[in-house]
Amino acid sequence: METHDALLQELLQAEHETGQDEEARQAHLQLINELHHQLVVPVGVAAERLQHLIMEVRKRGQHDLLRRWQLWLNELILARRIILVRSHLLVAELMEAGQPDSSSAELQLLLTLLKTTPKEKLAEYWPRLTTLPKMRNVETALLLLQCQDLVLNELKESPDEADHSQSLANSLVHMHFEGCWLEVEKETEEQMALLMALSLELLQKLVARQPNYAEHQIPELIGLVQCYLQYGETEGSTSLMPRRLPAAQQSAAYGLEDEHQQPGQKLRSGGRKNKVRKMRSLAKQRNQAASDSQETNSRERLLLVGNQDYGCLTGDSGENCPTSDADQQPETKHLRHLQAKVRISALHLLGSLTKQLPRRSLYSYWHVLFPDSDSAGGRNLLLVGQKDTNSRCRALALQLGAQLLYGSKGFLSQACSRGPSNFTPFAVSLASSVLSAYRTLSAILEREFAPPVLTQCLKCLAVLVQATPFDQLEMGFVYEFVCHVKKLAKSADPPVAVSALLVMEMLVATTKLTPEIASSVGLAPDLRNVRLDQVDAIDDFQELCDSDPEVELEEEADLEKEEQPKAQQKSLNPAHALSQSIPRNSWLLRLVLRYLEGLGTPITVRIECFQVLQAMAIHIGILRGHQARLAKVISAGLRDLVADVKLYAARCLDSVGYQLGRLLPEQAEREQQMSFWLSLLPATYEAYDGAGFPLKCALCDALSNMGAFSFERLSDGHRTALLAFLSGCASDDHEEPLVRGAALRAMAVYVLHPSLRTDLGFVENTAELTLRIIDDHQLVVRIKAAWALGNISDALVAGISSQTERISADLLGRLIQAATKSCSDHDKVRANAVRALGNLLQILQLQPAGSEEVMQLAMSELLDCVRSSGNAKVKWNACHAIGNLVRHRGFFASGNLPGILFPALSQLMVQHINFKVRTNAAGVLLRVERRQDFGGHFSTVWRALLEALERSNALDSFEEYNHRDALQQQLCLAIAHLLTLAKSGDLPAIRESLEGDFLEQVRDTWRRVAFRIIPERSAPLFTCASLLEQRLQAEVTTQQRCALVFITSSLRLDP
Repeated sequence: METHDALLQELLQAEHETGQDEEARQAHLQLINELHHQLVVPVGVAAERLQHLIMEVRKRGQHDLLRRWQLWLNELILARRIILVRSHLLVAELMEAGQPDSSSAELQLLLTLLKTTPKEKLAEYWPRLTTLPKMRNVETALLLLQCQDLVLNELKESPDEADHSQSLANSLVHMHFEGCWLEVEKETEEQMALLMALSLELLQKLVARQPNYAEHQIPELIGLVQCYLQYGETEGSTSLMPRRLPAAQQSAAYGLEDEHQQPGQKLRSGGRKNKVRKMRSLAKQRNQAASDSQETNSRERLLLVGNQDYGCLTGDSGENCPTSDADQQPETKHLRHLQAKVRISALHLLGSLTKQLPRRSLYSYWHVLFPDSDSAGGRNLLLVGQKDTNSRCRALALQLGAQLLYGSKGFLSQACSRGPSNFTPFAVSLASSVLSAYRTLSAILEREFAPPVLTQCLKCLAVLVQATPFDQLEMGFVYEFVCHVKKLAKSADPPVAVSALLVMEMLVATTKLTPEIASSVGLAPDLRNVRLDQVDAIDDFQELCDSDPEVELEEEADLEKEEQPKAQQKSLNPAHALSQSIPRNSWLLRLVLRYLEGLGTPITVRIECFQVLQAMAIHIGILRGHQARLAKVISAGLRDLVADVKLYAARCLDSVGYQLGRLLPEQAEREQQMSFWLSLLPATYEAYDGAGFPLKCALCDALSNMGAFSFERLSDGHRTALLAFLSGCASDDHEEPLVRGAALRAMAVYVLHPSLRTDLGFVENTAELTLRIIDDHQLVVRIKAAWALGNISDALVAGISSQTERISADLLGRLIQAATKSCSDHDKVRANAVRALGNLLQILQLQPAGSEEVMQLAMSELLDCVRSSGNAKVKWNACHAIGNLVRHRGFFASGNLPGILFPALSQLMVQHINFKVRTNAAGVLLRVERRQDFGGHFSTVWRALLEALERSNALDSFEEYNHRDALQQQLCLAIAHLLTLAKSGDLPAIRESLEGDFLEQVRDTWRRVAFRIIPERSAPLFTCASLLEQRLQAEVTTQQRCALVFITSSLRLDP
């Protein structure tokens, strides 16, 4: 009320003092009387009257009077004393009159009008708002940016809007690079900081809506970010002008395969797991299938990068502020908050660039975003995280650093500390930058006090650890950060402790352990495949990896006292003598087990501890010998009241059980191995009851990884209970299909165990369960069922010689029908379906006559997979299946199948990009036993083999280099096999193909392969020419004799 009255008095005074005719003054006073009322209800006013009044006053050049009117009208609208009718007319008038010297009152009125305008009509003003000229005054420029930001927030994306938005973005970038207001001395620093922050926020929103603009303007935008990351931090930093930053061309060698790859997004197949689990494999296990947990984001993306927006507020909270900040004057503290807002806005702009730009473009600015050496003077993200005076700036900078490092393994794999001394290659510079990043993060962990910053620093460190090629870098830096991480892992703040454990999880999950990492995580020298070349360095840092003796050894002594009676009862058992205490340098395992055995451990810490154990399972030597304590904590986790803890305990059991199952335990360890599973089986059954389907799937997967050694040594009662449990899960029609598929997969693993492979009843029961779910609508279930069908067929083929009874013809027919149908499904289903179909057809060929029609249909499906499938695994499995079938005469009983097979194989051998597919295609030819089986395709196949051998030296992809030798060996063996089958009439065609364009390369490759492979395999190459000559010498014509001499001389190998 006081503001309104004061503005009214100023307006009336201006009306009387301004020189204008009496008629105009009276009209103005009448309008004032109409608007100035004491009624509670707002008065409606036609915007045309105000529009005409403003136009009239502006036309007469009465700027002071105009400003008074605008201020008073703005107050009336804000106080809701008047309601404007057709307010767009007044908005249009204000925007049309917009000039560089427009008053702040005019823009304030425009902003108020836009706020009262319906949101759906704001888009009409966007074209004109984006073309308004730059304001010469900081206050007016700030108001204009607020108007533009208000309208932009309500815009919907469209081509017209994109053009105007790009124009505004260019204007904002140009405004910063020109330094339009740096020389204005009358304006306060607070207004300047607000202007910089708001302009960066507006630019960030525009970049988020225009990905193409960000890609074209990245040098300017990165220059803006780097300039304003130091705004207000040092003297003179508020008057710095940004500069355009060019990209570093060396960084363009970033692997495209990592560009869009994110862990946890691939469906887990039903087959055996990889022999060496990388972190990608751990990610797959955490998200067993996308539909298992129905999560939109992988666990790593949420945990490593975080989802907190530290830029939502500015300034430090009281508990996180240094003492010096709390003692500052209110004015100074407010200014520092505003300057921090500028830096936060710059970080948000970089965050938008991170989301919009491909990694290849971002890593071209690695030298700007991350430290390039210890003496780097630029303001990079990690330096902001270390030295910024605002905790939210530090946390946000480290969060962005984690986002940029996420998925950088392909780029950082180029880093190498070893290089020539006469110049510095890019690999050495990148390695120096990575080591500098580790040192900076270690310094943050040492000095930081704010838990949110510590949490983000640890997450950033975890992402960097996951992407670092440790074996290519110099030693020493791992000890530096492990020392700090160890202390933080014992923090009373759960987020900090979880993040510290996450760092160690990523470190222990490294597949190539260096001596430094092995010592840091507690893997004894006799249990790792590494050499401790630098013993002195390890001795110097022994304190970093030792446990706390006063606390932990006392706890272990207490535990040993509690278990002493049990130990005395079993003192004669060598297995218990092996159950040793955890070595002092295995601090991580001790800490994790202590957390899991403690009663008051927070849920998030327990979950992360199971993740650490899961990662430790990759290097099973860390856990070996501690099965009893592992079984205890996993069993407790499976009985936990929290569902997430149960789930991660089950996944931990899955990983640990898988790795233990791969080992053949020593004699003294065998009872420990059995005790491990015998103590966990009841907990597994108990956890299954009432669980959700993700936990049920995880439990079934864990049981599948028991391993043949432990399974075969179970008592009959335990084995029967286990099989009955899995069979019940797989046969329950009311259960989730995913759970039934997981249980079926476990049974399919057991099918290949020695005791069950010959048990036809169990094999048939598993086959019946497979047929019940192989047509499920969920792809993951069909993949598991198809993989189970492949294992069942393997068991049936393996039992042909030992079993006295055969599978029923009806069940075999239904299995073949299901496999044939699955050959038309998704590629991941087809890959296993063709494997199963090939095995089942071998069994069918042993059945009595009458199955020719089924045989022909199934073989046609296999050939279709060879010809039309685009998936390499489907093709090589189909080739392997056909190779097993062509040995039987029934395959060639129909005249049309060879006519499809040999042209398809010829095309695969010559043209397919995958060398393993070519190798399997050539392998089929080795199974053809008679010349007449080739029919008229002999010369075509021969020429295809020569062309394939010639093309095998051309590598379209470097990834195929490791498979080239196997391909050339198979092709040469196939050539030798065809020569052993050749008739005299084939010789001219063989010579014609050989003496063409292929002779020299074929001869060189032939000799290289013959003298490289082992003698047992190379014999056909040495003998085929002489045997061909002996076999056909007496029955050839003159033309055929010349061809025979040419062939034998070309392929003869001198000893």
